[in-house]
Amino acid sequence: MTHRERVARALNHREPDRVPIDYGGILASGIHELAQRKLREYLGFPLVEEELVDMMQQLARPDPKIREYFDADVYPIYAQPPKDWKLEVREEGDFTYFYDEWKVKYRKPKKRGWYYDLCEHPLARIDSVEGLNSYRWPNSRDPGRFEGLKEKVKRIYENTDYALLLSAPYVGVFEGGYFLRGIENWFVDMATNHKFVEALIERILDFYLQYWDEVLSRIGSYVQVVQIGDDLGGERGPLFSPKLYQKLFKPAHKKICDLIKSKTDAKILLHCCGDIYLFLPDIIDVGVDIINPVQVSCPSMADTRKLKREFGSDLVFWGGGCDTQKVLPHGTSEEVEKEVKRRISDLAPGGGFIFTQVHNILPEVPPENIVTMFETAKEYGSYPGA
Repeated sequence: MTHRERVARALNHREPDRVPIDYGGILASGIHELAQRKLREYLGFPLVEEELVDMMQQLARPDPKIREYFDADVYPIYAQPPKDWKLEVREEGDFTYFYDEWKVKYRKPKKRGWYYDLCEHPLARIDSVEGLNSYRWPNSRDPGRFEGLKEKVKRIYENTDYALLLSAPYVGVFEGGYFLRGIENWFVDMATNHKFVEALIERILDFYLQYWDEVLSRIGSYVQVVQIGDDLGGERGPLFSPKLYQKLFKPAHKKICDLIKSKTDAKILLHCCGDIYLFLPDIIDVGVDIINPVQVSCPSMADTRKLKREFGSDLVFWGGGCDTQKVLPHGTSEEVEKEVKRRISDLAPGGGFIFTQVHNILPEVPPENIVTMFETAKEYGSYPGA
């Protein structure tokens, strides 16, 4: 069975020959550049300078040799930057910093800094609908986003048998609000200023509707999965009530999903961190096909057998294969193997499961644990009778 066939069967809730594996197919199943360097050395592969595919998270482009070594099934298609913006990393005291195309500022400590944090928000002092007109919004149809894209994706599709996953160009409509306003401002807005929140959501939504229309008109026939994102959960539960989600954000998510489904047969993957159990019925209702990362360290997400039983007929689970907070970085190889076997046993029956760790692999993770995780997934991920 080819990689693409294997993923397609799983996405359609059918059992392939084995559970499909994702190594860095999305920007939440990736690997920090320091971790990939250590993994490359552990496997005896040539050391090369890591190319970053996500500046904020310091994620490395997945090494093709490592992808082949783990027999991974997914190939990432990253969003391209616009022509009217260029990444410039600068120094500021003990930090390096950069601005993204939305004018959000990020900084990272020069010493022992693993990734960048948000530190400055362009709309921090704007809290009126009229004030939004003074902000220069990114151009979702900038030609740089699509230059050479169709030819590149067509070549990958025709010359490999990987399943192709297209990532979103930015964070979602909820996250976009706090990236632009700052998280404290945004939560106050959500409690006291719904007219402004709805206007800002509309601006972010307009960017996405235009972008997905443009990009999927070019490559919608080649990709098997389209990734969108919005982190709605915290460690212990939802970041806000399902009722507020239904009022403010659900209509935007529905419009995005409807647009994507009108342009491609690809499945829609929602990256949504945290304890999102209470949101899952609404997530299904807007048209999402796949949920990631399945954060098993959260109280309502820990029982993956229950999640599969309650939502497995409607959702594919992409992730949850190994806890990345405790087990993968701090567990023994035996504990990693036990965790992987448990999650496969819970989530794999009947298809509808793509194996990967819960979230990105950080530098502290021992390379032997990474190898154990993926080798266990290959060894124990076979379906009886497939």
